[in-house]
Amino acid sequence: MSVQALINAMLDEADLIDDLLDAVAEQRESVKNGDHAAMQSLMKRVQGISFRVQTTENRRAALTESLSKELECEPYVSALSQVVPEADRALFIGAGERLGHSVFALKSEMAVLTGIIEHNERFSAMLLSEWRRLDADFTRSGGMDFRG
Repeated sequence: MSVQALINAMLDEADLIDDLLDAVAEQRESVKNGDHAAMQSLMKRVQGISFRVQTTENRRAALTESLSKELECEPYVSALSQVVPEADRALFIGAGERLGHSVFALKSEMAVLTGIIEHNERFSAMLLSEWRRLDADFTRSGGMDFRG
């Protein structure tokens, strides 16, 4: 099993997660701007990237498991970095850190997007409630009857 194959898988996954991060950031802007047309295409884009991330994650997990068995250690970057050949160690640690940073950035952006969506939902519910109250008040007070 090649350490380089695992490094490549980690870097590939980090690249895909960065692409996903960009798409989620665009979704956040679309939600803030109320651009529903952009949201539809971004949802498809996010779905496609997410599928590729999952495929890459599965490949990386399999490579990690295989290498950890070969090197007789736990399947974690911290454990593997102690036993991978010295020549690969710095690149291996760097790839693990890059992947970790990408995951952290994506989680942060998703939390922001979730907060904006929840805020919009609360605001919409509040407006809908107020409109219903106003409509009921208007109807009870006589309002205007446009029937023939």
